[in-house]
Amino acid sequence: MPRKQRYRRLQGDSAYYPFGARKVLRQKQLHHARLLRWVGVLVLCAAGALLVRQTVFRGGQPTPPPAVATAETATAETAPRATVAVRFATVDALAGQGSADAATPEQARPASTPMPQAEILPQYRDLYEQNSDMVGWLRIDGTDIDYPVMQTPGDNEYYLRRGFDKLYATSGTLFLDERCSLGPDPTANWLIYGHNMSDDTMLGELDAYANPEFYAQHPTFTFDTLTTPGTWQVAAVIRTTLGTDEWPYYTFFDADSRADWQRRVDAIMDLALYDTGVTPEYGDQLLTLSTCGTSSFYTDERFAVLAVRVE
Repeated sequence: MPRKQRYRRLQGDSAYYPFGARKVLRQKQLHHARLLRWVGVLVLCAAGALLVRQTVFRGGQPTPPPAVATAETATAETAPRATVAVRFATVDALAGQGSADAATPEQARPASTPMPQAEILPQYRDLYEQNSDMVGWLRIDGTDIDYPVMQTPGDNEYYLRRGFDKLYATSGTLFLDERCSLGPDPTANWLIYGHNMSDDTMLGELDAYANPEFYAQHPTFTFDTLTTPGTWQVAAVIRTTLGTDEWPYYTFFDADSRADWQRRVDAIMDLALYDTGVTPEYGDQLLTLSTCGTSSFYTDERFAVLAVRVE
């Protein structure tokens, strides 16, 4: 068989076709190798930038405002543990998550109505001017949980992979479910989501409440709306799996009746890891903190803390 027909699929400008083809092939391989090296450098630079953003700049989160000193916090500083009045029930007897490894594309969403500055608590006014999606601030003593809480009606997962500055951040930002209303006609249960990050950012330390001893030392935490400071008493700590509960906590935002409210609360309390001695009563404002059950992006496990507002 003629040599040119034998090597007709090879390319080269030499009379020795195989040698010329190998030369061209080596040139292509060197070109691809250079391209891959540059891609690798770019990927490493991007990963380094994300790492610096996450560790040095707190994932785009603002510096926590100073906690407002109250008689309760002053007492807590000197006491070995907080003391709360245990309440008992007087009445007989809750997700899909967006992609974890990709940023959510920019989407149009309804603009929030600006809140008058005079109504906003002084420590949150500057932060609200920076980002009007902010609806409150969550702080849990004994942990690094000290972050703003956002809400974006019309695009519920906007902050799933965004920082307070609205730029991409692996840890995202805590956000209140769009189906929750803080006022003037608040929903029965406010549901706040946050990633369970392996570096303990966001709600990565929420599962400390799985230990009854941690609860005993930290039975309350604070969640302030923009206009009203709030102290919350932990009522139940639960661990569950998506799709296994008849009345999931992550579908509980409001109730049609007192019986419906009680059924929802009882379903949550039945999953409690231990007895806190606190039972929500009808009319209480409820707050649920929800995160993944383990420090993994791909899991159906959920860990949640149900709390009642302490007047």
